This record gives sequence, C-alpha cells and structure tokens, in this order.
Amino acid sequence: MSDTRTLLIIDDCAEDRRIYRRYLLKDPHQSYQILEADSAKDALALCQKILCDVILLDFNLPDMTGLEILDHLTQQISDTNAPVIMLTGQGDEAVAVQAMKKGVQDYLVKQHLKPDVLQLAVRNVIQHSQLQSVLTKTKERQRLIIQQAELLAQTQAALINEQKLNAFKSQIIATVSYEYRTPLSSILTAASTLKQYGEKLDESKQQKFLQIIEHKARYMAKLVDDLLVFNQFELNKAQFKPQPLDLYHFFSGLIEEQQEKLSDSYAAAQSADRHHLVYEISGNYKGFWGDAGLLRQIFVNLMSNAIKFSPDGGSIQCHLIGGESQLIFDIKDEGIGIPIKEQKNLFQPFCRGSNVDAIPGTGLGLAIARICVELHGGDISLESQMGKGTRVIVTLPKRSSI
Repeated sequence: MSDTRTLLIIDDCAEDRRIYRRYLLKDPHQSYQILEADSAKDALALCQKILCDVILLDFNLPDMTGLEILDHLTQQISDTNAPVIMLTGQGDEAVAVQAMKKGVQDYLVKQHLKPDVLQLAVRNVIQHSQLQSVLTKTKERQRLIIQQAELLAQTQAALINEQKLNAFKSQIIATVSYEYRTPLSSILTAASTLKQYGEKLDESKQQKFLQIIEHKARYMAKLVDDLLVFNQFELNKAQFKPQPLDLYHFFSGLIEEQQEKLSDSYAAAQSADRHHLVYEISGNYKGFWGDAGLLRQIFVNLMSNAIKFSPDGGSIQCHLIGGESQLIFDIKDEGIGIPIKEQKNLFQPFCRGSNVDAIPGTGLGLAIARICVELHGGDISLESQMGKGTRVIVTLPKRSSI
C-alpha cells in the first residue's frame, strides 16, 4: 500500500463528509489521514497549520463559496499547493469552468458520486501533483545546473584571460628586453664616442653618430607605440571613428613619409639606396569612409615591413584599386619571403618568421594591421615565397556596417 496521504474535507454537511470518509477509507490502493472542516474559517485555519496532500471542497459553504475559499488559499497561504477537487450538489458547467480557471484539478457532482469515482479522482490528482512536483524540482535542478555551468564557464574564461594576460606581460617583458638591448647599446656607444672624442671628430662623423642615436631612438619609440596600441586593442578600448577620406592625398602622404625615411642619410646608408618605392592608384577610390588613425596603422606597418624584410633592396609596389563598394590595397616586395608553414600564424601577436635572422622587430605589425582591418569590416591576407618576396592584400568596404 502507498504512503498515507493527508486529505482535508471542507463541507458543512456532516452526512456528506461521512460518505466521503467511508468511500476513501475503502480505497485498496491508497491510505488517508482525513481531516474535516464545516466552515471556510476552520478550513483556512487548518491549512495554515497542516500541509495537505489534497482538498475536497464543497462549492456552497455558510460563510463563503468554494471559489472564494480558493482565492483565500492562494492569497493567504502561499505555501499551500495542495490540489483541490470541487464538489457541488448540482452540475453547473459555468461554475465548473470558473473553478478550473482558478486552479481546481477536478470537478465532481455529489448526486452521481460513486466510491470508485471518488477514489480514482483523488488518486489522479495526487499523482498529478506528484508529477508536477517532480517536474518543478527537475526544472529547478536544471536551472541550478545551468547556473553552475555558466559560473564554471565564466570562471574558466576568467582563468584563460588571466593566463593570456600573464603570457602577454611575459612576452612584453621578453620583447622589450631583447629588442631594446641592441638599439640601446648603439645609442650608448654613439653617445659615449661623441662625449669622449667629439672635439676630435669632423662634422660628418659627428652627424653620423647623431643620426645613429636619432634612428635608434625612433625605433625604440615605435616599439613602445606598438605595444601601447596593441594593449589598447587587447583591452577592447580601440574606437572606430569613420569619416569621409580623400584617399589620394591620404596615401600620397603616407608614401612621401616612407620615401623621406628611405632618403634619410643614415637609412640610405643602411639600404644603400636599393629600395625603389612604386605607388599606383586606379579605379574609383572616392566615397570611402574610414578611420584615418587605424588606416595609418595598417599601411605604415605593411610598408615598413616590406622595406624592412627586403634587406637587399628591390622594388616595393603599392597599388590602391578602387571599386564601387570596396577598396583593395596590394603591397608587394622582393624580400626574404615567409616559410609556408609559418604564414597562417603571422597575424598573431609576437609571431615572426624563422628566417628573419637579425632583422629587428616585435612581431606586432601584422597583428595590429589585422585588428585595424577587422574594425573596418575588411579582410587581410598574404601570399609569399621564400627568397622571392611577400604580397599582402587588404580589402576594405567603402562604408563599413560594423
């Protein structure tokens, strides 16, 4: 036999209560502890003290209707969720519909009540209540599991971000330490030479040492700038502020800057005037909206890389092609190239080709360019052959939807 269930009969008719008790106590499938109340007041008082498994409720009581009792059970006794079976002396479809809307589980007419009908009705509502309770608990467990999974995912994400941050900090320290060592040594050597022998050196040699100091200092400043810019991107603090740009003057200005750097006396001595910068613009380049600061990061880094990784000189071809809805910037050098297996990783921070040898750099240029391109809603790709040079292609929409 199943566990004993607590059942409350609310009916002002003592004979009806006796009949219900007799019917239910004969149920071979379920045992009951039966409580009785002949008024709404007594019934509500019992429900506040005792948690019932099911309630048999008469529609007509001397102090209020069964529907009014339902409202009180809902409003005054928040912990009561016992299923209710409404009993009435006459079958009234309107009353039945109203009762069901208020949460009654079943509706029985006293005149046609049989022992097996009442027994089955009570067992059914108890079973339904049990299933509902299991379902509620299952949903609550699922909710808790989802919350725990989300919390775990957040914790793991925070841990991964912390690990990435620590790795980034370590990489910055290693990069700065390594990349600063050589130029700083050159600056110290040049400054020391000028200090000790400056009066004995002719003007051309003095200028040479000053140019070494200036060139190396600029390199170190560029290194710091790259690290600061990339850190802004890592912290998601980069702002994309597009505005209409005159691309002809914008790119012409960038090309002139690179040509001036190449014509610098110290740089020229290093490159032996072997770099030839070629610039071409074609198509419809008007109507472009972009962020001038981000675009400068893209193209200065790409042109600087093309020059830097062409230590033997050669042609650096920069081609801007305008279309109706997009622009293509194509830059090609005749430098050392990139090993095929390493090309897919070169847009990651601090990644450099294994064949760069003593060519200085942080491995941030392409990573910064990629982020700036993506902020414009564009795409960047490269193709390269060892010893034959590298070609980088940037595609930008004329008006980004980002």
